[in-house]
Amino acid sequence: MYLISILKGLTVEKWYKLDNAAKLYPSVSNYNRSAVFRVSAVLYESVNPVILQQALDHISEKYAFLFVRIHRGFFWNYFDTNHKKLLVQSELHYPCRDINRVENSGFMLRVLYYNKRVSVEIFHALADGGGTLEFIKSLLYYYFTFLGHYIENDGSVIGADGKAETEYSDDSFARYYDPLKKERKQKGFLEKQKNAYRIRGTVYPQGGTSVISGLVSASALNTAAKKYNTTITGFLTALMIHSMFETHVKFDRSRAPVTIAVPVNLRKIFPSKTLRNFFSVINCPLHYDQRLSFNDICDHVTKVLKDKITKEYLQKQIYRTSKFTMHKVLRFAPLIVKKLFIQAGYSIMSETKKTLTLSNLGVIRIPPQMYDYMSHLEVLSYCSVRSPATCTISTLGDKMCISFTKTIEENDCIAFFFKFLAQNEGLDVRVYSNDWGDNYEVH
Repeated sequence: MYLISILKGLTVEKWYKLDNAAKLYPSVSNYNRSAVFRVSAVLYESVNPVILQQALDHISEKYAFLFVRIHRGFFWNYFDTNHKKLLVQSELHYPCRDINRVENSGFMLRVLYYNKRVSVEIFHALADGGGTLEFIKSLLYYYFTFLGHYIENDGSVIGADGKAETEYSDDSFARYYDPLKKERKQKGFLEKQKNAYRIRGTVYPQGGTSVISGLVSASALNTAAKKYNTTITGFLTALMIHSMFETHVKFDRSRAPVTIAVPVNLRKIFPSKTLRNFFSVINCPLHYDQRLSFNDICDHVTKVLKDKITKEYLQKQIYRTSKFTMHKVLRFAPLIVKKLFIQAGYSIMSETKKTLTLSNLGVIRIPPQMYDYMSHLEVLSYCSVRSPATCTISTLGDKMCISFTKTIEENDCIAFFFKFLAQNEGLDVRVYSNDWGDNYEVH
């Protein structure tokens, strides 16, 4: 009887294994590479923090796999349920700042508000951009509902559909991992990549992250992309390379290629409903040649994306990024040993192979009534010492938001990028910034 009473008083902790990508970030993240990214919604009215807290409390059980703590095991880190209450916070600092888990009650995400902006910042070990978008959509759905607005869920908000949470916390890397034993015997099975051109600049003396964003019509940009027989992602990737060529590379002696890393949502090719990490990254390199026109760059980028965004190539990428964690011997090595290998591998195989990352999260679907209360979405990603700038794109309705985050003072590449859209393509671009260390004027 006494034993039964003790057992009744115990709480059975739910724990989660880290997916393949999640095993990487705790080992390579630090103050200068936070591995924190942000999704923000810019509203038409000031945020009510009390109602926002109610909405957050309401979805916490649905997204239980995000409301966790990370623990260090002997072989791997693992997550378990954090029973503390996650509180919404007034935003006081620069975006994508390192999450101090002691200050943040053990949580690896933040929900912030500032004037008319609601932001979710999340440690990449928990989820990727796709999963975080679904989380903030659910948060805003209930926020507007609790404010008294009628929002009819058309299926675009998964947090309100009543489905079981387990399919959203699936480790799809493990599910789709294939050792590719036959393919590995073929010559050139895995692509060899050269070290990429590195952006250098003056780091802000006070530290922190500057954000420069541009709003543009998605349909108008799509029309511009079609002129070059490419997609929006292809067009913007090509423009990023062109901007680097014209503002940096042609004045530099470096012969390294400008390499844009383009994250790919694997859910579109390998069916999955997971809201955890399930993405791959393809690199698009190009060496500078003064004879290259912008059309030539577009043609090159379009071909690279077409060749690499295939099931066959991405299956190799899943193998490439998962082989270490799936290795029969190495998987049983102590975590302290794995961490050394992960840090070395990340520096050699990832950081040095890219100039910057350009991530397009595509068109975000929301219930029609929510457009009445939301202006646009912003997505921001973290920088690192080796890659001090990133570019992220998101589209809500016809409003596309192209955001640059950077930890250096120089703006020349970004200014060239937006001026090309406005002057060469005749697009109406509204540029704004967080004024962190910059005095960036809109032209």
